[in-house]
Amino acid sequence: MPSPLTEKEVNRLFQLLDDNQMNFLQSYLKQSKKSKWLEKLAHKKGIVLHSSTSVDDIWERLNDWELKEILDGGYGNRPYKCECGITLRYCYIVHHRKENKTYQLGETCLGNYTTMSAELIKDITNGFHKIDLERDEILLRHEQGWKLPPDYNGLILTEDLKIQINIGLPVSSIQENKIEKMFQQELLQIRKQKELARIAQLGKRQSTFTAHSNVSSFSHSRSDYITYDELLSKHLPSLKQIREHEHRITYPVMLEKWNNVQDMIKALKRGENFNYSEFLSQMFELLYYLNLY
Repeated sequence: MPSPLTEKEVNRLFQLLDDNQMNFLQSYLKQSKKSKWLEKLAHKKGIVLHSSTSVDDIWERLNDWELKEILDGGYGNRPYKCECGITLRYCYIVHHRKENKTYQLGETCLGNYTTMSAELIKDITNGFHKIDLERDEILLRHEQGWKLPPDYNGLILTEDLKIQINIGLPVSSIQENKIEKMFQQELLQIRKQKELARIAQLGKRQSTFTAHSNVSSFSHSRSDYITYDELLSKHLPSLKQIREHEHRITYPVMLEKWNNVQDMIKALKRGENFNYSEFLSQMFELLYYLNLY
C-alpha cells in the first residue's frame, strides 16, 4: 500500500482548489470516515449492513460509540485539545449513545476512552488510511488536469458524483470502480459501439497506410522473402514506439496482436516463413489503437 502524501504536500495541493472544491472534498472525506467507522463497528458486532437500512436504525441497534465529527485545524495548527490535555490538529468527536456522553479525542486516545479493542481501532485507522490515499489521488489528479472518461458522458450518476464532477473535482479510482459496477451493461454497450466504429475507421486508414508503405508491390510469395534486417530497417522506430507504450495495451484482442507481432519477428529471425502483409496489418492496428499513427 502506498504511503499518504506528507502534510506539506497535501496542503500545497489543497491550495490549488477553489472554495467549492475544497469544501466538497473535506465533506466527502469526513463522511467517508464516519461511514468507515460505522462499517467496522457493525462488522465487529456481527451486524450486516444493507443499503435499505438507515444510518439511524443501525446506530439504534449498535447503541455504542458514534463518530460525530472529525475536526481539522489546518496545516501547522493544533487548535483542539484532547481529553488527556494534549493539543491536536485532528480531533475526533465521539459520542457514547448509551451513556449520552461526548468526548474530544486524538487518535492515540481513541482506544483508551472508547475501550474498543486494539484490533478494532487498527481496522478503523487502516480504513482511514485508505481514505487518505483516496484524498491524495483526487488532489494529484486535479493537479494533473484529469478529465472525465468520455464513456461516462450521459450516465445518470448519483447527485454527489454529479456535483463533484460539475465543480471540476476529479473522481478517484475507487469511485470509478463503483461507476463501472453500477453501469456495467450500459458501458459495455457504449464500448462495443465505439469498437465497431474504430474497426470501420481502421479499415479506411489501413488502406492509406498500405499504399503509403508500398505494400502492394509485395506479392504474398515476396512477403516470405523479406529479411530480418530489412524488416528492422523499415519498422524499428514504430516497433519501439509500441514497446514504450505497451503498458497502455489493456484490450485483450490488442494484447494478442502485440504478442503475435513479436512472435512473427522472432520467427523471421529464425528463418521461418513470414507473412509481411499480416505483420503490417497488426502493427498498424496497434499504432492506431495507441494513437501513435
